[in-house]
Amino acid sequence: MELNQVYSGFRLNRVERIDEINGTAYEMKHEKSGARLIYIDSPDTNKVFNIAFRTTPSDSTGVAHIMEHSVLCGSRKFPLKEPFVELVKGSLNTFLNAMTYPDKTMYPVASKNDKDFHNLMDVYLDAVLYPRVANDPEIVMQEGWHYELDNADDELTYKGVVFNEMKGVYSSPDSVLERQIMHELFPDTTYGVDSGGDPDFITDLTYEQFQEFYRVHYHPSNSYIFLYGTMNIEEQLAFLNDEYLQHFDAIDVHTEVGIQQPFTEGKIVSYPFSVGADEGTDNKTLHALSYVLTHRTPEQSLAYEVLTHALLTSSAAPLKQALVKAGIGSDVTGYYLDSIRQPMWNVTVTGSEMDKQQLLQDIVESTLKEMVTNGLDKELLEASLNSIEFTLRENDFGGRPIGLAYVIRMMDQWLYDMDPLELLHYEEALVNIRQGLSGTYFEDLISQTLLNNTHKALVSIYPEKGLQAKKDQAVKEKLAAVKANMSEDEINAIVEQTKALKIRQETPDSEEALESIPLLELSDLNPNIEDVERREQMVGDTKVHFVPTFAKGINYTGFYFKLDCLTEEDLFYADILTDILSRVDTKRSYEELSKDINLNLGGFTADITAIAKDGTRDEFTPLLIVRSKALHSKLADLCRIVNEIISESRFTNVKRLTELVQESKAIWDNEAFRRGHTIVTQRVLAQVSGAGKFRDSGNLGYYQKISELATNPAALPLLPEKLAEVAKKIFRSNNLDIMFVGEEEELAPFIDMITPIISNWSHDVVPGNKLVMTKQATNEAIVTAGKVQYVAQGGNFKDHGFDHKGAMSVLEVILRYEYLWIRIRVQGGAYGAFANFYNDGSMVFCSYRDPNLTETLDVYKELPEYLRNFNLTDREMRKYIIGTMSSLDLTMTPSLRGPRAMGLYFSGTNLADKVEFRKQVIACQPQDIVALADVVESVIKDNHICVMGNEEKIKAAGSTFDEIVSLPN
Repeated sequence: MELNQVYSGFRLNRVERIDEINGTAYEMKHEKSGARLIYIDSPDTNKVFNIAFRTTPSDSTGVAHIMEHSVLCGSRKFPLKEPFVELVKGSLNTFLNAMTYPDKTMYPVASKNDKDFHNLMDVYLDAVLYPRVANDPEIVMQEGWHYELDNADDELTYKGVVFNEMKGVYSSPDSVLERQIMHELFPDTTYGVDSGGDPDFITDLTYEQFQEFYRVHYHPSNSYIFLYGTMNIEEQLAFLNDEYLQHFDAIDVHTEVGIQQPFTEGKIVSYPFSVGADEGTDNKTLHALSYVLTHRTPEQSLAYEVLTHALLTSSAAPLKQALVKAGIGSDVTGYYLDSIRQPMWNVTVTGSEMDKQQLLQDIVESTLKEMVTNGLDKELLEASLNSIEFTLRENDFGGRPIGLAYVIRMMDQWLYDMDPLELLHYEEALVNIRQGLSGTYFEDLISQTLLNNTHKALVSIYPEKGLQAKKDQAVKEKLAAVKANMSEDEINAIVEQTKALKIRQETPDSEEALESIPLLELSDLNPNIEDVERREQMVGDTKVHFVPTFAKGINYTGFYFKLDCLTEEDLFYADILTDILSRVDTKRSYEELSKDINLNLGGFTADITAIAKDGTRDEFTPLLIVRSKALHSKLADLCRIVNEIISESRFTNVKRLTELVQESKAIWDNEAFRRGHTIVTQRVLAQVSGAGKFRDSGNLGYYQKISELATNPAALPLLPEKLAEVAKKIFRSNNLDIMFVGEEEELAPFIDMITPIISNWSHDVVPGNKLVMTKQATNEAIVTAGKVQYVAQGGNFKDHGFDHKGAMSVLEVILRYEYLWIRIRVQGGAYGAFANFYNDGSMVFCSYRDPNLTETLDVYKELPEYLRNFNLTDREMRKYIIGTMSSLDLTMTPSLRGPRAMGLYFSGTNLADKVEFRKQVIACQPQDIVALADVVESVIKDNHICVMGNEEKIKAAGSTFDEIVSLPN
């Protein structure tokens, strides 16, 4: 394509090669509609499309978020209730979602299949430009909020998907803190309100306000269109023009994000957040000191990422250490945010008390001044720069489409009429920053942007018992007053409206409407699966597994230590080990070790997992995995550092161990509610399998024990001996499998480097098969101050004589996007629900941010009847099969190939079994789904339940549970 030429209405204004991403960018504008477009031509077959709008709400009714949900509920060409769900059911997409940000809303899709990619684009464009919701208030009632009244004598309530989603968000203390930070820093701009919606204000939104927001914001002149990957771009431009953009005329858009005028002095404020009646309040206060910066460039943003890593992220981070040593709190984090118009920098402390509020600001600012005066540690800065640079060059997003990461990053400037392509270049910025290490580059950055910056806010949130109960009571009284002021006709109108909405929700789409969604053929599906090659060789008494992979000069390693030599009691200490490895002293200080890791490696982590033996009920391999990655040129450093951490870590410093234990507890205190679905599903499976109990022991079980340890001064001095004892059992060369990912010629050097190292590790013989897990015995409810529930029920179908089949994976998709979607999300108002059937026979259902409890358990109970009456057309069945295959086909990046191969090895799964399972999925018929009714019914009758959520809801359902407990204090 040539500059200044017009292609299907798009004028090409700029062409730029971007070597950092191996792509060429084409920037265009659609002359008739005013739409902006950027295409990045890349050899990547995982194509990405995105259309975004600048959405700048003026209140916290959540109108932008409700809009994101609602436009996906039917459109001109696709007149279904939820085309988005139909796409998820029957597309080979590699990504399909929509996201609301503080100042923009994005609608991205991705697929490797050309026909599928076109279908996804078509449905999304029709959704945002011709949505049914523009003239259908019932959609806003369902997705946003409405009054619910089944009978005239009933209590009036609120219901709505976004309403309940945001009740869940506001149940997490860190979400409350983030909301208040933005409110205090940006009181006069769109960032001062919550684009996602505050439950206290969502019910103020009217349909007329909603329609006006759509009219102002959802026009092509306010849009940003992105295409990425290998494609015929001129065909795509013709489609965009002919089907959509030529029908719109450009308009003047006034959706700009305003600039917050700087403060003349900083703010210090505090707010309460709710905790359960039986929860403790000690050390649960959170503080955040945040600064708004005056300007930014891509180089400054990269420099701030390096500075934040150096000061707050690494184990050697001096600002973090200063705050912990001063006793301000148990955990210190921070971030630099440049995805908003005015960037900000933040330091957050958790596990604190209100009387430490001012001390936080004093220590941060005095420490920064001292750093500017005396100079920063250049080696620390270089280490952080190397770590950030490694991430940029690795360019691995865990299997997600890389084009999606590019467009999200580009929007950080494109949205504000700045150069979007600048953010994809980083080579020049890296050179400038590296040169700056020899001078006062970072000291000047701190001095010019943070010291003497009065546009700042010190925001604290503190726990208050009974706060949620008071809020709930206030809402009840408000609704009672609203109903009391209604006439009989108005009450009857709401009853009729409730009935009409339920009829709408229960009425299936017509066959004609369903057929409007384009669908692939089963012949487009491939039952085969990529074989990840793995080769074994013995090095002494250790097995080394080589996974040959082109990884752009990066090597990935995994040291897999088996944990069957431990007792169940030992597992807790093994979990602590994964938290503290690389963060305690070796032959040198942990600060020096941390610098070494960041200077030479791309990452070092440790975690614990259980890999189930294929097809068995209770057999699993428990593992502690130490992972590391580095450029091949740094492979010797990787081996040296891993050896030092595994063989020379010292667990003798009780003060340091206490800091790390308290930090771990503070993180859990802050994030427990957000992890609710994981907690309850694992708690259910802990009742039925050893592997389930093993996984729970590292989840809620770990939180309970780490909380006991953190609050028991007498137990902490005993920790060094126990950690050393457990480490000695685990870290042995004859208890180890090593994974190495790299190119053929890189293996021999690795073997040469690692051989003398592991030969010096312990060869002690410690009997295996000691690990016997005691299953969780009771149905449990976990009381929180949350406003919604996570409701899980499950069991093991192997106990009833059933085997894992491909039809079960198809049923997962059917339940997530049909039965559970309609009953629990659409009708019940929850954010979502899912089902999982595992190879070891485990089966679990779970709802997410759910306003209900017993009603959801009833939905699970009624599932067998639904399945016995299950019948679909061939087309609808094909849709679910395609959606299932999409979920099974994960993109294998270099970093994922090794773990995939090792997972197959430890599970004993072979490629033929995987292919056979996929063939079962493709061949699935409605009668195969009907046959699963007996499976589900058998497990449901076993009645294994766990719920986490609102105290009032749980106590009302008290007879459901054997035990009601609170989160740890």
